[in-house]
Amino acid sequence: ELRDLYGQLIDGMNAVRGRIRTGSDAPPPQMGANPPKEKPLAFFSGLVTVGADGKAEVAFDVPQFNGTLRVMVVAWTASQLGHASADVVVRDPVVVLATTPRFLAIGDATNIRFDLNNVEGPAGPYTLSVEAGDGLVARQTSETVTLADKGKGAVNVPVVAANVGTATILAKLTGPNGLALEQRLVFPVNPANPAIARRTVTPLARNGTVTVAPQLLADFVPGTAALSLALGPAAALDVPGLLLALDRYPYGCSEQITSRALPLLYVSELAGETDLALDGGARKRIEDGIQRLLARQSANGTFGLWSIGGDDDWLNAYVTDFLTRARDKGFQVPEKAIQLALDHIRSQIGTIDKVENDGVTLAYGLYVLARNGRGNLGDLRYLSDQKVEDFKTPLGKAQLAAALALMGDKVRAERVFVNATNHLAEQKFEDRWLDFGSTLRDAAAILTLATDAGAIANRRAAIAERIQKARDAKTYTSTQENAWMVLAASAIQKDAANLAFEVDGQRKNGPVFRSWDDKMLNQPVRAVNLLDAPASAIVTVTGSPIKAQPAASAELKVERAFFTPDGKKADPARVARNTRLVVVLTVTDATPKAGQLMVVDRLPAGFEIENPKLVASGDTSSLPWLAAGPQPENAAFRDDRFEGAFTRSGGDQPTFTVSYMVRAIAPGRYVHPPATVEDMYRPDRFGRTATGQVEVTVPR
Repeated sequence: ELRDLYGQLIDGMNAVRGRIRTGSDAPPPQMGANPPKEKPLAFFSGLVTVGADGKAEVAFDVPQFNGTLRVMVVAWTASQLGHASADVVVRDPVVVLATTPRFLAIGDATNIRFDLNNVEGPAGPYTLSVEAGDGLVARQTSETVTLADKGKGAVNVPVVAANVGTATILAKLTGPNGLALEQRLVFPVNPANPAIARRTVTPLARNGTVTVAPQLLADFVPGTAALSLALGPAAALDVPGLLLALDRYPYGCSEQITSRALPLLYVSELAGETDLALDGGARKRIEDGIQRLLARQSANGTFGLWSIGGDDDWLNAYVTDFLTRARDKGFQVPEKAIQLALDHIRSQIGTIDKVENDGVTLAYGLYVLARNGRGNLGDLRYLSDQKVEDFKTPLGKAQLAAALALMGDKVRAERVFVNATNHLAEQKFEDRWLDFGSTLRDAAAILTLATDAGAIANRRAAIAERIQKARDAKTYTSTQENAWMVLAASAIQKDAANLAFEVDGQRKNGPVFRSWDDKMLNQPVRAVNLLDAPASAIVTVTGSPIKAQPAASAELKVERAFFTPDGKKADPARVARNTRLVVVLTVTDATPKAGQLMVVDRLPAGFEIENPKLVASGDTSSLPWLAAGPQPENAAFRDDRFEGAFTRSGGDQPTFTVSYMVRAIAPGRYVHPPATVEDMYRPDRFGRTATGQVEVTVPR
C-alpha cells in the first residue's frame, strides 16, 4: 500500500492525470556483466517479540558465503517507530576464492585457481583436496600449502571437460586445529559442435515394420541426443521431429516464440506429453511464451520482432492469432492485451477498396478479427465476390475463406477455399519474406484452416500430397513451416481413423507420435503397420555430433578472421592471456534476397567478449582500419557466443562484415566452435566455418 499524503497537495480542479514515465525512446540498457556465480542471499525472520530488557535474538543459517551481509531491523510500539542497519562481515578463517570458467566445451583443458587467504586461521600447512563430479576430470586431487599468519597462497587444479551437463567440483580445505571447510563450484559443460538433425522416412505397407534402437544415437554426444518416431498417413507431418526442431531454434524473436508455443496448444490432441518427452511440460512453455510476447506489446497494440512494438502487421496478426487460440484453450491472456491488438488490426485494415502487399496482411487481419467475433461480413463478402484475385497467395485466399466460415457464410467460404487450393496447386516451391511464407507453410496452413472450417473435404487429401511434395523439396524447414505442419497434423488426425499400429506389443489406433532422449531409449522399439492403409514411419535423430562437421556453404558463406587492435592479422591458435583481438566475420550472400540473416559466432571458453558496443552501436571510431558494417536488427552477447540478426533487402551488397572484440582470459587449450550464418526463413541457405583449436598461454 502507498501511505503518503502528497496526493492531497495537488489541486484536483487544475491538475491533469499523470502518466507513468518509463524513460526515453531508446531501448532499455542491456546487462553488460556476467551473471553472479553465487546465489542471492536474503533472509527474513518475521515478527519477533522483544524481551523486557529491550533485546531480541534472531538466528540465520547462512550457507557457503564469503562477503558482507547487511542486517536491517524495524521496531515499533503503539506510539513509536525506529529502524537501524549494520554491515556484518561473513567469512571463513581461511577464505578460499575459486576462479572458475564461465563454461567449458567437451575436450577443453584448463586450470581452476584457488586463492587462499589466511585471514584469522593459525599459521601452518593447509591441504586443499578436490573431488570432480560428472562431466569433469581433475588431474590433481590434492595439494598442501603452508600459510603464514595473514599469509596468502594459491593452488591450480588442472581439469578436463569430459561430458555435457553441469560440472561440479567439491573443494575441501583442512588445516591446523581441526579446521575443515568445504566449497562447491558449478558451471556448464557444452557440446563442442552445433546440433544437427537426421531424418529417415520409411513407407509401411500392411505388416511393414520399423525399429528404432539406441545404436542410432551412437555418434552423438551423450546428453544432447534425442530420437523421435512418427507413424501416420503423411511423412511430412512428423510431429515429434517438428517439435524437436522448434526447440532447437534458440534465438527468440517474436515469430519464433509464437511458432514454438502455438503447436503446443494442440499437443494433448496428438499425444501425451510423456510420449513426446517434453521437458518442463507443454503448459509451462505456453505460459512462458505468452508472457514473453506480452512484454513486447506496445501501447498501440503492436508486437515487435525483437523488442517492444513494431510495424509488421502480418506479425501482429500472427501473435494475436496465437494469443486468441491460447485464451480459447483456457490460458490466462489479459483481455486488454487482445483488445489492443485487435483495435490496431482493425485500424490498419481501414477501407478495403484496394488490396495492398498481395493481400497477405489484410487476409490474416480479417481472419483474426473474425475469430474474435469482430469481423465484418459485408466486407468479407465484397472481397470474396469482387477482389479475391487481388490476394496473391493461396494462404491469403484461405484466410479470407476461413473468415467467411467463422462469420457463417459457408457457401462463399467453400468457393474461396476451392480457389485457394487451385492457386496452391499452381504455386511454385518458393519462399517469401513478406509473410515468412513458403509453399510448404501455405499448404499446411490451408489444410488446418479448411479442416477447422469443415470445408473442401474432397480436396484435403490433395493438399496433404502437396505438403508432402513441398517437404520433399526441402532439406531444412523454417519455424513457420514446422509450426503449421504440427497444426495440420492435429487438424487431420480425425481423418486418419483407418490407421492402426503395434508399438512395443501394444495396439495404437490412429497416428502414433513418440520421442525419447538418449537416457530414455534403453532398448530397441519395434512398430508394425496392422492395416492395409498405407503409412509412413519417420525417424528423426537430433543432437550434437561427436565428430566436428567440416566447413560448408549453401548460397551463404561466412569467414572468420582475427586482428590485433591496430589492424594486424592475428592467429588465435596461440595467444597470451589478456590479449585483445578483433573478430571480423565476413558474410557473403551469393544470391542476395530479402530476409533476415542470423550470424552466430561461438566462443572458445578461454575468450570473453570485450566490447559489445562495438557491434551494438556500430561505433568503430577507435579502430580506424576497420570498415563499418551494417547495424544489426538485434544483437546478443552471451557467455559462449555472439548472435546478430541482420535484415537484408534484395538490393544489398552481397558481402558485409560483422566485428566485435574479445579478450583471452583463461589459460588452457580449448575447442573453437564454428561460426555460422543462416537465412532464418530459408534455412536451406546457410554457411559454416570449420572447427578450430585455441590455446591461451600465461605471459612470461
